[in-house]
Amino acid sequence: MSEIILSELKEQADAVIKLAETARQRIWILSHALEPEFYDQTEFISICKNLVISHSQCHIRLLIQNNENLRKMDHRLLSLMNRLPSSIELKVCHQEYRHHPETFMLTDDKGLFLKRTPGRSKAFLYMDNRLVNEEYSRLFQSIWDQSDHDITLRQLSL
Repeated sequence: MSEIILSELKEQADAVIKLAETARQRIWILSHALEPEFYDQTEFISICKNLVISHSQCHIRLLIQNNENLRKMDHRLLSLMNRLPSSIELKVCHQEYRHHPETFMLTDDKGLFLKRTPGRSKAFLYMDNRLVNEEYSRLFQSIWDQSDHDITLRQLSL
């Protein structure tokens, strides 16, 4: 239930991996542009792939604030989304939330990785905190419900 403060980028990236490994039902990410240092790591992609393949009820939802940079990137999470479209969804945040200062990743009903201010080096990890997770789950769901799918980031398989 404790809050772990993470100052270094490497320990933050490791925390994202550690938290993703705990997921069994969902991973929800609100991010500026699916920061590659967190969400384009080989290990993270492998965890996501194994999760949605081995747990049929598992869903990964991605909310991004800026899709321009993603269009130019060869992001492996987007490639995975295109291969598993029924399990991984992506939306671009509603205009009202495009500059929301917090970015985060939620897992199931207990885990949260949180960066409160863009550009700041500090992040927070909550491994077993239902109350904090519930608060951010409500925020995520509210933004999700108001946001639109970005079909420009989907590739058609022929």
